Amino acid sequence: MAVAERTGTPNLPVLTGAFDSYPGPVLALDEEARLVPLNDAAIPVADDLNGDSGVSLMPAMVQLAVKTRSENRAKTRTFTLPSTGRQVEFIMLPQPDGSQLLIGRDATLEVSIRSALAESRTRFKDLVEVAADFAWETDRDGLICYISPRGAIGYAPEELLGEAPDTLLLAPETAPKPLPFLADMTVRNVEVWVRTRGGEPACVLVSAIPVLDKDGVVAGTRGIAIDVTEERQRQSELARLKIRERLVSYIVDSLRNEVTPTEMLHSAATALGRSTSASACIVQVRGPHGTPLDIAAFGTAPDPDLAEEAMNAILAKHGSAVDGQIGTHKYLGIATDYRGETNGGIVLWRDEDGQDWDDEEHALLKAVEPQFGIVFRQIADQHKLEHLSRTDDLTGLRNRRAFMEDLSREMARYERYQETGALLFIDLDNFKPINDRFGHEKGDEALQAIADILTGGTRTYDLTCRLGGDEFAAWIEGADREIGAARGEKFLSSLDAWKADNLDPEIGFGMSIGIAMFEPGTGETVEGLIARADAAMYDAKKGGKNRIVFADSRIVDA
Repeated sequence: MAVAERTGTPNLPVLTGAFDSYPGPVLALDEEARLVPLNDAAIPVADDLNGDSGVSLMPAMVQLAVKTRSENRAKTRTFTLPSTGRQVEFIMLPQPDGSQLLIGRDATLEVSIRSALAESRTRFKDLVEVAADFAWETDRDGLICYISPRGAIGYAPEELLGEAPDTLLLAPETAPKPLPFLADMTVRNVEVWVRTRGGEPACVLVSAIPVLDKDGVVAGTRGIAIDVTEERQRQSELARLKIRERLVSYIVDSLRNEVTPTEMLHSAATALGRSTSASACIVQVRGPHGTPLDIAAFGTAPDPDLAEEAMNAILAKHGSAVDGQIGTHKYLGIATDYRGETNGGIVLWRDEDGQDWDDEEHALLKAVEPQFGIVFRQIADQHKLEHLSRTDDLTGLRNRRAFMEDLSREMARYERYQETGALLFIDLDNFKPINDRFGHEKGDEALQAIADILTGGTRTYDLTCRLGGDEFAAWIEGADREIGAARGEKFLSSLDAWKADNLDPEIGFGMSIGIAMFEPGTGETVEGLIARADAAMYDAKKGGKNRIVFADSRIVDA
């Protein structure tokens, strides 16, 4: 092969015409670090690199030459030509004379493709990171063979590799079929509930496509998953709130649609009981100092003593729903209030073997409590108004109207159960002289003393009344003649004790008491019973006052 000299480098032997047909640049790097073109394609490259613009590249090229010479083997490297920006890949071959042969090829397109591919991969990775919580792939056997580097649902990638996706399912029996991790066709946004590494439920939306081998056979599946647990929980909470809102509206409407306190309470207990899984519901209104005013129940309530024990426990923990167990019953309740003042309580009941009270039932009680507090205040106000309308202002005893209503009810009950009772009609003796000598203030004091004597000498379920002026009455439940006489005697002796401390004995202040016994089966009316007692009272006055006379005119000396 002939050897020639290139123009400008007369001392460098080259192979004449050996690389003329090669499309890429071929150059020689002499011992003085000068590049000599060996074909026409190399001339502009040599000019570019030997000039000022090549200063930045030549150190790297010389360094490559030193490595090829020291290792005595070819090396490849890609350089960017300064003037054109073209990417040229050179293979540098060490020569026996100490020079280096550089054979180049234009790698601009390839580098661009590689760069574009790397950029595409980065873009794809970024999009996957943004669009999904993790990417995954299963193999031909349905086992996980790839998981995003940051892992999934609390697991590190290595913890999931080789695992079957169905081992992650929260409830396999409710999972979609077929499982999207094993899909043989494209699926999008399939909802799957799984269990995290910490054991918590998580909801993921899975999109997947099948992976085909060279024969077009499904060899696995790959896809992405988005964790939508928080969104589902928000949707679930919103649904629960809407349901709770409808229940509260239903319960409140049930309360507002009634008129009387009793109807309000029964509607409240029924509506709340039906809105929960409770077997019974008890609602109770309390007045000042915790005095029970009214109570209503729905369902099969426990023994009243147990109910009262639970109610007291709830009222002691004002402000929050309280659950507990008494005997064989579980209870959940809350105290109600109006403007910071406790005015009642709500108790739900279920048997011991029933499920525990859930958060939604706690929340429902807290949601309805303010409305119950308002209604209970209305009921308490109605009780107060009713009490005022049925009560004598001075003595606090029932007035005539209230006494007649209650006595009528009691007589009807006694008629049903064939029981007896005693009505004591009382007229005060010599009451006017007290007002005349000491004034009306002393007279009022005497009337109040009579009220105390009547209430002190009867039981809470007996009836006492100021009929008007200086006339009083008392109904003794279940009394026979002996008990009726004993109560009358007690009234007289109590009045004697009060007179000794408060009045001049000369006034002769006393009671004339007429007693009429109620006998079932006679058909006697309230008015008839009172008329008989009234007549007996006048007989007592005619007989000398301050004594007891039964309606049959039998006189018992005081």
